[in-house]
Amino acid sequence: MTCYIEPTVNAGLTRELSIWRDEVFGRAVAVIECDRIEEAVELINDSPYGRSAAVFTRGLGAGPNFQESVHTGQVSVSTSGWDVHQPFGGFRDSGSAFRQQGVEALRFSTRVKTVGARAA
Repeated sequence: MTCYIEPTVNAGLTRELSIWRDEVFGRAVAVIECDRIEEAVELINDSPYGRSAAVFTRGLGAGPNFQESVHTGQVSVSTSGWDVHQPFGGFRDSGSAFRQQGVEALRFSTRVKTVGARAA
């Protein structure tokens, strides 16, 4: 028996549905269409999770405001997917303060020791 779910796009959702409210791992994406960027930010931030968020627009003009306003560890503007060299991880109830991948991942595996010494 194989337990495999095909990649799935869940569109036409409302914010009350669990597929939108819960953090889902796997090849699934939840989509709610918005007319205003402010509405998209409000929908994203109305969650205890903050792994990633994406917005697809006709131009990049809304990008800086969107990326600063959403409370997520990763932000995508009119693109999808992540480079494996980029730090990966979420905010709030998604993940920890440490990032996986990239130079940021080294913080998780290292311990800093401060030493002071003076010659006699």
